[in-house]
Amino acid sequence: MLQISPGAILSLLATIFAGIVFILMLNETISLGKGQAPLTNLIRSLVRAYPRVSYVVAVGIGMLLGHLFWP
Repeated sequence: MLQISPGAILSLLATIFAGIVFILMLNETISLGKGQAPLTNLIRSLVRAYPRVSYVVAVGIGMLLGHLFWP
C-alpha cells in the first residue's frame, strides 16, 4: 500500500520549487540575451498589484508545512 510521509511531501514541494526557479532563471537568461523583458518582471508586477493573494498563498504554504511537521 502507498504511504505518503511528510518527508515525501516536503521533497516533492522542494523539487517543484527548484524546477520553477530553474525555468524562471532560464527564461531570464534567454530574454536578456534577446533584449526582451523577462517573465520575472510580470510576476513581480502581479505580486505588487495583488498583495493579498500573495499573502494568502504564503499563509497556505506555511499552514501546510506547519501541519505536516508540527510535533
